[in-house]
Amino acid sequence: MTTLTDVRVTSVSHPLGSGRGLIRWICTNNPFYVLSAGLFLAGLWISFGAQSGEVQTWALMSGLAGYTLLLAVTACLLVRFGNVWDDARTVLLLVVLLFLATSVTFDEVLVLNPSRGFACYLGGLLFAVGVSEGLLRGIRLALPAWFRIPYYLILSLFFLYPLALRPLLAEPRSEALMWGLFGFSPVAGLIFLTLLPAIRRGPDYVRDNGSPWRWPLYPWVLFGLLAFAVPARAFLLCWSMQLLDSGDLQHVIFGPLFLMPFGLAIAILLLEIGLVSQRRAVFGIALAMPALLVGFLIIGHRDDPIYRNFLNVFTAQIGEPLSVTLLASASFYAYAGLRGTPCAVEALTSVLVMLAVVGPNTLDERELVSWQPAPLLAAAVLQVSLGTWRRDSWRCLMGLGLTALAALTVVTPPQGAIVFHLALFGVLLIGAALDDALARFLRVVGSALVLLACLLAMLGRFDDAASAPPLAIGLYPLLMAGLLAGYGRLTRQRFSLAAAGIVLTIWLAGAGWRGYCWLRQVVTGLDHILLSLALFGLALLISLGKSGILSRFFTPYRRTLSATSGLQEAEATPPSHGDS
Repeated sequence: MTTLTDVRVTSVSHPLGSGRGLIRWICTNNPFYVLSAGLFLAGLWISFGAQSGEVQTWALMSGLAGYTLLLAVTACLLVRFGNVWDDARTVLLLVVLLFLATSVTFDEVLVLNPSRGFACYLGGLLFAVGVSEGLLRGIRLALPAWFRIPYYLILSLFFLYPLALRPLLAEPRSEALMWGLFGFSPVAGLIFLTLLPAIRRGPDYVRDNGSPWRWPLYPWVLFGLLAFAVPARAFLLCWSMQLLDSGDLQHVIFGPLFLMPFGLAIAILLLEIGLVSQRRAVFGIALAMPALLVGFLIIGHRDDPIYRNFLNVFTAQIGEPLSVTLLASASFYAYAGLRGTPCAVEALTSVLVMLAVVGPNTLDERELVSWQPAPLLAAAVLQVSLGTWRRDSWRCLMGLGLTALAALTVVTPPQGAIVFHLALFGVLLIGAALDDALARFLRVVGSALVLLACLLAMLGRFDDAASAPPLAIGLYPLLMAGLLAGYGRLTRQRFSLAAAGIVLTIWLAGAGWRGYCWLRQVVTGLDHILLSLALFGLALLISLGKSGILSRFFTPYRRTLSATSGLQEAEATPPSHGDS
């Protein structure tokens, strides 16, 4: 008999399963709000986009305002009566997008008819603020003050910045207009930095916000949308406000350099978010952003005369764009290092090394210059200071290498031995001051280098020996042997003592040979005299052997040696059973 437990339920694939999955996805994500907004904006632009008359301008304004109010009321109804927060989130973001779309719609009107443009922008800003407040109160969504103030400041920037540029439009090639167009990015970055107090308050600051959304989903999706809109608004300002009679989108003043100030501000915000949340992925993104900005500046560099004209003005008043970007990146990494961010010091060192090879023509001709000592010394001081503080021999060694490289960039070739000895003494100093594995290895390496240098000096293989006094070259091995002996005693390093002994032995042998050669010139028969004395000594030893004096002299030493050997054999032989 078959029981219920013996029955296996087999899933049968329904031919309409895929269709049901698509329907379920559509119902869950509900993309029709986005499609509706896109089609409505397209219809408005097709109908009234030319804005040739005042009627078309106000019709376009009314259409944008009406559809925005429709979305806002829909969001309130979805939350208050349906509790559909997923769809409400989409509708709220569309409302903000419509605010931004309104802020970029009337640039041409502002240029052609300033009074009408002023009215559109001021009215649009008041409308955006009013609808935002009504939405927050209508759906009872709490947006704390340190988030709300930056939000309204960002909206004000989008609506009011074109009004500040209007007096400058009469001279489209003036430096004042160029700096005004470029200034949108740094001003936006400063406004976004007003989010720092909210970030440092952490997730608890928006915990009870009246919705199921949690940090960082709320409210960072909103500010992420606004951040993505900043570069687009900067480009549209350059396209619509600088009237150069150019119909090509490529011939505008906008370029990668415009992204640098705002990008660094976003990197600071991400860094603070990572410090608050302790998420390594956020740290990584924040530290990578300056490198991305440098890459965009290099890759996006072009020979367009309008863009190049601004770069020339920027270079004349501030500095070479690539160098300025690297200096700004170095400042960010220094700030990140002070905040205790992992890998920030390494990134700062890399930027300083890059600054050492960047010149005025690097961006245009992709050419690196010879090493500059100042950035290398700055990187060396950073690594040595941090290595000394943390007692990290790797950092000290890196700083020593950077110092030697910086020294080689300023000394002439005959002074290379000075740099070598400074680096050698630095290696020995690191080995003596620290006591980790690398430091102990550096003691051996430093002693071996001293031994090698002494051998080269005694063999006359120093390239710089001709410029040094002969007495200094002669005493050099003796002084270095004394240094090695003292170093070996200080660090208890046997290899250093052995190397000092080798140097001293070779130096004494060489000194004796040179003395013998000098004495031969004075006493011409010195070879025969020494050979005769050697033969006399050999003959005397033979005579003493025949007389038995040598045997009686060595007999006590042989007995002592025999007794010692017998004792060692007795200790090595195990006792037998009979002996036990």
